[in-house]
Parts: sequence; structure tokens; C-alpha cells
Amino acid sequence: MSSAARDKLARAKARLDTLDLYPRPVRMRRVRLVSAPWLFRLPWFRRFDGYTMWDLILVRAPVAEVGDDLVTHELCHVWQMQHHPLAMPLSYLYRGYSANPNEVQARRATELTAREQRFGLCDSCRFQRLVRTGRGSVFTLCERAKIDDAFPKYPRVPVTECRGHEPGS
Repeated sequence: MSSAARDKLARAKARLDTLDLYPRPVRMRRVRLVSAPWLFRLPWFRRFDGYTMWDLILVRAPVAEVGDDLVTHELCHVWQMQHHPLAMPLSYLYRGYSANPNEVQARRATELTAREQRFGLCDSCRFQRLVRTGRGSVFTLCERAKIDDAFPKYPRVPVTECRGHEPGS
């Protein structure tokens, strides 16, 4: 494995190690990051930029050009496989792709570890949902506002105290 691949995996692991999604941190012993552009020319794989098969992460672009967010997302799938080796891959058969809890969790893990704390307490709250505009602006939406009118839908940031804050993953 190239030094670029090792560095990218190390950065992704460091990001995931800040989360407590599972009882044990992701184990890196057999994890490999490989560029396989030929795979992504096949019809099923055309829609992906990365794909995880147990402890093998395949990417479309050369490893040196792959973004850290993609590697973190795919490494999260490795972590999921380490804790749910049967349920994780089978979930795609009966739950599909976009709303699959494993995809949602990997996206959220990448999102949580990618950005600096910019919304204060909201960044660690289970009720936070990021809203992106077509022009690239990002806002924090408080989903608690749907169930309790005392909370603003779009709070003034950074939020330093909130009685409704609930840590989430």
C-alpha cells in the first residue's frame, strides 16, 4: 500500500476515533485503500466514487487525489462491517441505498468530523440538521423546533447554552 493511502487512512481513522458509534474503534490491521478506476466504469458502480468490500476500500480516482471525506465515509463502512458483518451488507438488499441507516451514519460521521465547530452546541446535538442552499451557504436547523415551539427553527449561532441539547451520533 502506498504512503499516500496509509496517510489518508490514518487521517480518516483519527476522525472516526473522535466518535463513539461502536464499543471498539475501527481496526486497521487489514484495511486497504486502492484506486480501481476500471471498476467504476461498470454499470452498477458508475454512480459511486468509492466502494467498500469488508476491509477493502476501492476508489475511482488515484489515491493521492481522493478527498479525506470520501475515505472517512468508506472507512466508516469498514467499521460498520467489523461490528455487523452480516447485517450491514444485507441491509442494502432490503433497505436500499440512499436511506439505508449505514449510509446515513457514514454521511453523518463524515459531516461531524469534517467541519470545525461553527454552530456551538448544535454541532453535537442529535436534533441538528444542516441545510445547504444552492449558493453554498450552510445553516443549522433545530429539529426539536418541530415538537416544541419554545425552540427556534434556525437558532442564532454559535449556540453556547440550550436546555434541549441532547448529544447524538
